[in-house]
Amino acid sequence: MKVTVYGSTNSTLYLPKEIEACKKLGTWLAENNIEILTGACRGMPYYVGRAAVLAGGKVTGFTPAKNLKEHVEVYNFPFDGFTDLAFNRTRYFTQAENFLHRSWDMTPFSEVVVAIGGSWGTYSEIIFSFFAKKTIILVEGYGGAVKAFKQTHDFFGAREVNPAVHDGAKLIWVKDIGEAIKVLKKYKEKDKK
Repeated sequence: MKVTVYGSTNSTLYLPKEIEACKKLGTWLAENNIEILTGACRGMPYYVGRAAVLAGGKVTGFTPAKNLKEHVEVYNFPFDGFTDLAFNRTRYFTQAENFLHRSWDMTPFSEVVVAIGGSWGTYSEIIFSFFAKKTIILVEGYGGAVKAFKQTHDFFGAREVNPAVHDGAKLIWVKDIGEAIKVLKKYKEKDKK
């Protein structure tokens, strides 16, 4: 089983308990032999990935960079929150385009997505996962992109616009990372069968 973790990358805004919750998620995923995919970035995905690496887990980071030098020097991303690094194969004119395509490239590779807070990048990743009909665990307690997506989904769902778009994606709303782990435990049990 593979789980993609999307989320906020502004490391200066987190409370210690939020960082610890992310570390707990990473450790739990590693201890249960669940491979993690992240954007190889800072913030929530980093704390999850780094904890998983320290616990002996496998974390594949998808970077918008073309090589390790660009990953560290241009994007200013960490190099210790993953065990494998997938570089962006196609180059675009702007960093924003490279980010967008990085996120799109990693969308197909996991069965379950966990979204924690976030901003524009996380919002686009949730949308990509929604259209790819993934199971998406949305952690509401961190606000940000998850809150924005809930409002957007409620608006379009209420209007029943293009119901074919809604068929397939499974949205699971949880209040915190502890609840996300409980949901993941159920998926892990199904995966064993």
